Amino acid sequence: MIQFLRFDYEKIKKTEFNIISGSELNKFFIKRIGFIFLLFYSTIFLAVAIPFVWTYFIGGVLAGWTLIRFINHSLKYKKYKNGRIAVGPDCIEIFFQNSSVKILSEKITYLEMNVFGNIIIREKYNKTSFPIVFLGDDDSTNFLSMFKDMSPKRTEIIRKVVDFFDAILIAFILAMHIRQFIVQAYYIPTGSMEDTLLVGDHLLVEKITYGPIVPKMIGMEDKVHLNFLGIRVVKRGDIVIFRPPNEDKKDFIKRCIAVEGDEFHIKYGSVHVNGEKIEESYIKGVTSYRGFNAKRLEGVVPKGMVVVLGDNRDNSYDSRGFGYLPIKRIKGKAFVLYWNTGQLINFDFSRFGLIK
Repeated sequence: MIQFLRFDYEKIKKTEFNIISGSELNKFFIKRIGFIFLLFYSTIFLAVAIPFVWTYFIGGVLAGWTLIRFINHSLKYKKYKNGRIAVGPDCIEIFFQNSSVKILSEKITYLEMNVFGNIIIREKYNKTSFPIVFLGDDDSTNFLSMFKDMSPKRTEIIRKVVDFFDAILIAFILAMHIRQFIVQAYYIPTGSMEDTLLVGDHLLVEKITYGPIVPKMIGMEDKVHLNFLGIRVVKRGDIVIFRPPNEDKKDFIKRCIAVEGDEFHIKYGSVHVNGEKIEESYIKGVTSYRGFNAKRLEGVVPKGMVVVLGDNRDNSYDSRGFGYLPIKRIKGKAFVLYWNTGQLINFDFSRFGLIK
């Protein structure tokens, strides 16, 4: 129970409180239906967005509990529709469906507010409930103010815990959506992009330029890339985060070297696009197919595909190993380098900033 109350004869004045109706009632149910939908959607979304086995269970419990509360509210409203509750020093009277119940104040032991938003009026051998959740915010507050809280500290703690939990839940859901659709932090564990990106670099990858990606959820055949919401398509020179073909657990970061329609060749230790040698001042090593002969890429890049290579050409598993990269597997564009522990220790901030 949330709150225990008893009569405060100094505060109680004869007052009536009517159950909400019309637009106020519609807002009440629309808000709760929307919250149920949000919880079910968030459960499905988070189960895909984060690798946590308990997501379905925790989300299902929260959504199920909210659904149970909604059902209870619906049943209570059906019973108490157009009803009211009258409070006075001598009694509490409840009116509903052409009937009424009067409880004398001298027979009331205490009142309790439960988690469903119902006030339970307890007598020695009986109890009566009324859904004060349907009184509206102001009337509900005024109703409760006429009674004395039997344990104010307990009530305050419970309310703070509930408010804190709600804030954490909403913040977490928002954070996961920001991570999925707007920006995500990454850590560089290998040297495949040296010297542009070093081992230990921490960077932000933005997901706005190419458009958001809706993860594969229940009822979807595959994830959906909303590229029409993006700013532009992938261009040569972009440093991108992606998952290669046949790899669904590990993210890679490489540089886009050729896009669909480009004629791509590797010869004489360099990359040639559309018949011209690409000057790549950022690369380390020599560009060749050494160790990648089975995946030799030569010719026009197919539609919906790009070629990605690591800047450290002698130590990078890239399109030379897994072939053309489908654009739909690109998750975002490297944006800002903001941290490298080794360099911070030496007060070296020269590399921090926009990634090019």
